Amino acid sequence: MKITQLFKIYWPDNGGGIAKVMESIAAAFPDCEQEMIVCQNSRRKKSTQDSWRGIPVRRCRQIFDLMSTPFSIQFLLDVKKRTKRSDIIIYHFPYPMVDLAVLLGLYSGRLVVWWHCGFEKYKKAAPLYLPLVLHTLKKADQILVSSKGNMENSRLLQRFRKKCVIIPYCVSDEWLRQGNKYAENFFKENHKVRILFVGRLVWYKGCGVLLRAFARMKEKNCELIFVGGGPLENELKAQAAALKLKNVTFTGMVSEEEKRRQIAECDFLVLPSVSRAEAFAVVQLEAMAFGKPVVNTALDSGVPYVSIDGLTGKTVKPGSVRELAMAMDELAGDEKLRRAYGIRAYKLVQKEYTQELMAQRHRKVFESLLAVDRG
Repeated sequence: MKITQLFKIYWPDNGGGIAKVMESIAAAFPDCEQEMIVCQNSRRKKSTQDSWRGIPVRRCRQIFDLMSTPFSIQFLLDVKKRTKRSDIIIYHFPYPMVDLAVLLGLYSGRLVVWWHCGFEKYKKAAPLYLPLVLHTLKKADQILVSSKGNMENSRLLQRFRKKCVIIPYCVSDEWLRQGNKYAENFFKENHKVRILFVGRLVWYKGCGVLLRAFARMKEKNCELIFVGGGPLENELKAQAAALKLKNVTFTGMVSEEEKRRQIAECDFLVLPSVSRAEAFAVVQLEAMAFGKPVVNTALDSGVPYVSIDGLTGKTVKPGSVRELAMAMDELAGDEKLRRAYGIRAYKLVQKEYTQELMAQRHRKVFESLLAVDRG
């Protein structure tokens, strides 16, 4: 079986949740021939052939970038040329160049669309993009979705519900091993409560709401750490200064090792996202694997299905400063509650979100599709 994965960019040029899913799929099929077809992260770079952790990666030259989308004629040519022997094509949605390749019939093999999120980021171009997306979903042999919430709250996916299969994201085996060292031993007495945010500093993450909620907290023996960079970093620093917040730290972009350390040393994670553009948030799983409670928001996406209100943390109304401040106060002031949520979070990840389970779920889908061909 040959598996080809298609997306706009890949490690080490760009990480994030989609890249982690691509890597997880690659690691799950060591017995298969594989390839990634992506674009270069700069117009200055020519097309290259290299590998990442043993998997061949074709990086196609782009001609321009629009709305964080690299456009590439070479990408279309390579999809046609390099998928001729592919059995399974995995399109990590959204990336309009792949939709164009599907429209032009440039691919070979069974088409699996991994629906990571909607296309809110292409809102201005939605009238033009929607027909392409509809065509892709009609052509898809299977549609993979990370959560029941993402499927049920998408009118578009509801039209193709029979094609949809839910495969939750996972954390790596290495992350679980690291989490196992900390999960039951991270509680400290009489210390300043460390509240952690991890992610890109972009509009839909709700970081401004988090700063206002932190300023409103009654529990004052707390510090708030933002791990990650992004276009709103300077604006958020100015907001923190305007609110006269002294216990706020912005680390900027950090290594995976440093991110792991920050999660290990925090008391709980906050994910204050305000838009369904936040479809799942793997960072929730990463925190839960370290026995950390999570405060998230009740988005109509997969987010509240990952960390569950009253079981592994608190879920609040998106954009509500008052509710977010109350939830953080409750966790900051109750160590026993943090411990209870954290233990349940750790057990839930071990039960539902392992790399082995994700591999089994993908293999079942792929083998089912190929069995139809053989039949």
